[in-house]
Amino acid sequence: MSLADDPSLWQRVRRVRSRIFEHGTVVLAFQALLVYLFLYVPIAVVIALSFNDSRYAVVWQGFTTEWYEALLTGETVARVNPAAAFQSLVYSIEIAIVTVLVSTVFGTMLAFALDRYEFPGKGLFIGLVYMPIIIPSIVMGISLLLFFNIIGMSLGIGTAMIAHIAFGISFVAVVVAARLQTFDRTLEEAAKDLGANELETFRYVTFPLIKPGIIAGALLAFAMSFDDFVVTFFVIGRENTLPIFFFAMVRQGISPGVNVIASLIIVATLLLVALAQWIEGPIW
Repeated sequence: MSLADDPSLWQRVRRVRSRIFEHGTVVLAFQALLVYLFLYVPIAVVIALSFNDSRYAVVWQGFTTEWYEALLTGETVARVNPAAAFQSLVYSIEIAIVTVLVSTVFGTMLAFALDRYEFPGKGLFIGLVYMPIIIPSIVMGISLLLFFNIIGMSLGIGTAMIAHIAFGISFVAVVVAARLQTFDRTLEEAAKDLGANELETFRYVTFPLIKPGIIAGALLAFAMSFDDFVVTFFVIGRENTLPIFFFAMVRQGISPGVNVIASLIIVATLLLVALAQWIEGPIW
């Protein structure tokens, strides 16, 4: 006898299934809450400790804005030199901007080449494109260091830019290529049938449709460049980017100055995200 032939048994099964789904929703919501707490509680702790009235950053002794006032007026806060931190931030932003500009252009061109053309060794070439994403950062850092030493290029901001562009192109190419996989080529053919040339077709048809993929790739390249520590550590020479500066400070102990700079970066990031949302418009 099947379950459908026994109404009472079938009703009990449906009742149990409904309870499972009901509790499943609660469990899923609880899991989502834990994930959000795992992601954002450390950030909230850093911001809270930036107002801690103690030179030992992990011991709460009261609320103060002293560290912000000192840092913004150029005073050294618990071994954190504001001028050095600002210079490191400038280097990080310069490297990230150049990386985004070059990686976006060449990564997009590379994605089009992989999507539109067939050539001998294409499979091997695609593997080479993925290589900077797959291989460990320490291997890439050592390889680039050896390369720059062999060609006699002095280490500095320029070599850091080249290194970041080397892996930034791959990230942009992968994201844009994924977008091109769902692109409807008949739209381009229709535009050409209506008299548009190659440039006009790309300007008014192709580019608007793949723009989200290009922007996503550019943002990913910026984030990877701005946050990179391992590769940069090997190829930047005596200069510092912000991740390297933070690492040097944390090795001597977490100070209030480190928390203040981290909090200011978080606020600046949130402002940039809000500005991007305002420019893009509501998405709900």
